[in-house]
Amino acid sequence: MRLARALTAVALAALCGCMTVDTMRDPGYEGPWVYSGVRKDGTALDTQISTPEAIFFWFPFVIVDAPFSFLADTVLLPVTIPRDQALAKKAADEAEVASERPGPIAPIAGEEPVATARRLFERCAQLLKQQDAHATDCYSIDAEIDIAGGNTLRGAQYKDALRAALERDVRDGQYLEWRDPTYTADGANVRIDATRAATYEPLRSPVVLRVGPCPDGAWRIVSEASVGWAKR
Repeated sequence: MRLARALTAVALAALCGCMTVDTMRDPGYEGPWVYSGVRKDGTALDTQISTPEAIFFWFPFVIVDAPFSFLADTVLLPVTIPRDQALAKKAADEAEVASERPGPIAPIAGEEPVATARRLFERCAQLLKQQDAHATDCYSIDAEIDIAGGNTLRGAQYKDALRAALERDVRDGQYLEWRDPTYTADGANVRIDATRAATYEPLRSPVVLRVGPCPDGAWRIVSEASVGWAKR
């Protein structure tokens, strides 16, 4: 009787494609999304079956669940395919530190450097507050990032740190912004003195940016001196 009840419970649990539901509802699951339920069934067979007791539970569960997870995964393809495409794009963006990505603003022939710097700052401040990963495009890969109390980072290194910080802030419901800029011409570049404000810090702090044209003609941040991102 107990065996029959156990098998009935396994079958009922699997009817909805439990593994598919688990992956779709798990906030810690990061893909791949396409046929995630079937993938998780396979993982369960590989990792969970190590004792006779585990075989008794997991093998019948996976055998029963797999067809229903396959069906659920197939129905969810219009949702999971775009998710995997977004993951692939994100991975490509994160890997792209060997060469410059397109700048956040388009150069305008004959524009005064301070005017270009103002456009760049306003665009980058907007991307930063919106927690848009394209904020990393504001930095040249060869930029010098001087974080108070830390080492100087190359722009390519800082891009990864910035993406991680933005993702953390989105998750925590926090945001960072730049305010009150002043512009000073500095040869071909422009120095921008601004205020750094964050919802997770009670005090404002200074941030000094130097922006200018890069070898490809696009304007980006070529140096930054700030307090960096708070550890939380």
